[in-house]
Amino acid sequence: MVIDRRMGYKAKTKIDMGNYTQSAKEQEAYEWCINNGIYIAPSAISTTEWKICITINGKHNLSPDSYKKIDIWKQLYRFYLYYYNKYNTNLKIEPMIVKKGKAAVAEQKQTTTQKELF
Repeated sequence: MVIDRRMGYKAKTKIDMGNYTQSAKEQEAYEWCINNGIYIAPSAISTTEWKICITINGKHNLSPDSYKKIDIWKQLYRFYLYYYNKYNTNLKIEPMIVKKGKAAVAEQKQTTTQKELF
């Protein structure tokens, strides 16, 4: 860090976290998570290492592992995909009427939409 003696504070140095371009599925998972209150962000532990902070319903969790540049972005999007696949169920419940004697009994049949697995 550079110390500016005139102003009495330390100037921040630029930290290189690398460049990463997410895929279309990763972008979709990112948008779904943000819209559903799941926030995932890098948290610096040094100028070359980061952990991942996951916030769901106001509860914060920090990843036990640390990551270097570029790897941090790959792991960040893996977490987005994980939570997208875990909570985005898209279940449709359709009632089905089956007659048994004089009484009609409604049964519910669950069908799922086909999702591409990552």
